[in-house]
Amino acid sequence: MISPEEFVERLCRLGGDPGPRPFPRRRRDRDILMKSMVMLLDSGRTYREPEINDLLDGWLRDVAPQLATDHVTLRRLLVDYGHLERTASGSRYRVGYPPRPVAFDLEVDDIDVRATVAAYLDHQQRSRRERARAHGRKR
Repeated sequence: MISPEEFVERLCRLGGDPGPRPFPRRRRDRDILMKSMVMLLDSGRTYREPEINDLLDGWLRDVAPQLATDHVTLRRLLVDYGHLERTASGSRYRVGYPPRPVAFDLEVDDIDVRATVAAYLDHQQRSRRERARAHGRKR
C-alpha cells in the first residue's frame, strides 16, 4: 500500500527534482504519477479529447515540469494502464478502473497534487538561495 507520505515524497521528487527526465520505468513510480493525473479528473463525467489534453498539459506544467514527455504520451499511458477508458471513436474519455490496481491509502485522495509540488519547488528554490548566500559569506 502506498501511504500519503510515500505518495507526496515520490511525486515531488519525480515531478520537481531537476531534470529533464523520462517517464519512470519503475512500476510504483509510474503508478504514483498516473494516480496524480487521475486525481485531477472527475470520475463522474465524460471528457472530450481536448479537455483531457488540456488537463494533462496543466499537469505537466504544474505537477511534473521536469518530465520530458507530452500529453499525447501521457494520455496513451493512462489508457493502456486502464486509468482512462476511451470510446471506440477515441473522442471521449472517462476515468477507468485498472485491471491490476495498486493500493493507495485513502488519505492520498485528499492531497492537492498541484499545491504539494508547488510547495516542494518553492522550498527547493529557497534552499538553493540560502546555500548560495551562505557560500557567498564564506569567501
